[in-house]
Amino acid sequence: MLTGIEEAREAAASHLRQCRLCPRDCRVDRSRGQTGYCGLDGQIRCFREMLHPAEEAELSPSHQVYFAGCNLRCGFCTVAEWNEQPLAVGPLDMDWLVGRIEHRRGQGARNVNLLGGEPTVSLPGILSLLTRVPLSTPVVLNSNMYYNSDIDELLRTFVGVCLADLKCGNSECAGALLDARDYVDVARRNILMASRHCDLIVRHLILPGHMDCCLRPTLRWLAGAIPHVKLSLRTNYVPPATAGFAPMDYPSSGDILAATNEARGLGLRLIE
Repeated sequence: MLTGIEEAREAAASHLRQCRLCPRDCRVDRSRGQTGYCGLDGQIRCFREMLHPAEEAELSPSHQVYFAGCNLRCGFCTVAEWNEQPLAVGPLDMDWLVGRIEHRRGQGARNVNLLGGEPTVSLPGILSLLTRVPLSTPVVLNSNMYYNSDIDELLRTFVGVCLADLKCGNSECAGALLDARDYVDVARRNILMASRHCDLIVRHLILPGHMDCCLRPTLRWLAGAIPHVKLSLRTNYVPPATAGFAPMDYPSSGDILAATNEARGLGLRLIE
């Protein structure tokens, strides 16, 4: 059992020598500059930070800190350039970001919101960062939940709120849309673990044409496994610029209404 964030940082850093932070199990030596699926070496890289007023109401305004690199390849990703070529972003200046966190808190940020990309592939650097941030700062992990099960123990040392994406409802869609056929099983397992030790919000992005294959299986699983979970149905899907497996339409008002009614009919706790 880990006793604090310093011990968690050391445990996370050990992964860099033979990386197994996520189910890709690349086993590359990131500490020596090798890169795996996420494209990252041993350095943490931040490509954006901002005070965001439009996260879920209970989290806003939120200080979003975006880390480059990701272990999925979502066909509809809006920050794909930083995930596909994360080394184009310079290594993080820790002093600068610590100062920005303090500044954003002074502007009214209710938390520091770690996202990307996928923040857990940068976990060793994030833990190093958090050793320099006041313990009173609430931390939100904004994650795709695609990480190995032993990472959950490291997250427990600092995560107050887990803002968990649950993107798909079956392996076929996960393979086509995310390049990870095992995504659904992995994400569901990690969401269940997170529900036992932090404030959990599950997000599902409404994908046009994926009501039966993704939305309904996701809602039914949540209703059966975590019936009192806070659910955020996201309606802000943006079609990609180039055709692929991702939908090329925006969600219709009918899609949004059907999704909302389905969730309410299952007794799920919708939040905005």
